[in-house]
Amino acid sequence: MKRKAFAVIAVIAAVGIISVYLLTRPKALGNMSGSCSEQTTETSDISFSGEAGGRIKFSFKSDIISGDLDIALYDSAGNEVYVLDRASELETFFTLERSDTYTLAAECNDFIGTYEIFLYSLD
Repeated sequence: MKRKAFAVIAVIAAVGIISVYLLTRPKALGNMSGSCSEQTTETSDISFSGEAGGRIKFSFKSDIISGDLDIALYDSAGNEVYVLDRASELETFFTLERSDTYTLAAECNDFIGTYEIFLYSLD
């Protein structure tokens, strides 16, 4: 009898944990990557709709051999609202001030290397 009760409690706990995870996991907003073996100057971007107070997670990896890689978030008016720090690996968060359509841009200038960016909504 005790084994059956324990099994039922374990199953209920597992279902509860899985349910909470599925309801609170980050929602993917987009990703972009680049790989340049010769000096390249270009801009890649992705856009998404964001709500005021929404939390955004940026996961970023790069291997910059030469040149510059600047990554920034812009609002629909073209105003820069957030700039990612330069790093070989970075995970950071940002809270949106207002509801808008945002654009994440990766600007390469005489760039040789690789980069990968993943963007998530935490709400």
